Amino acid sequence: MVEPIDPINRAHETKPVKKIRPRSEEIRSGEGDEFQVSSFAKTLKKAVEEAKKIPEVREDKVEILKRKIQDGTYEPDLDALARILRKAGFKG
Repeated sequence: MVEPIDPINRAHETKPVKKIRPRSEEIRSGEGDEFQVSSFAKTLKKAVEEAKKIPEVREDKVEILKRKIQDGTYEPDLDALARILRKAGFKG
């Protein structure tokens, strides 16, 4: 018979955690954990805020296309469409 390895055998056991309280002078002085935001993160935040201002649907482009379709003057780029369909995995 193989004997279990001692640390693995006791892996499920738990021990109480000793809680450490900060010293009163650390609380008063504001000492403790700090973090700094990088300039990249600040720039990224600004970019995300600006991107949120852009509408998801460009109404001006949609209106132009609607008029062209109604007038019969819309001529899609079929080569570009074929490339997109091929890239998407359409085989026909």
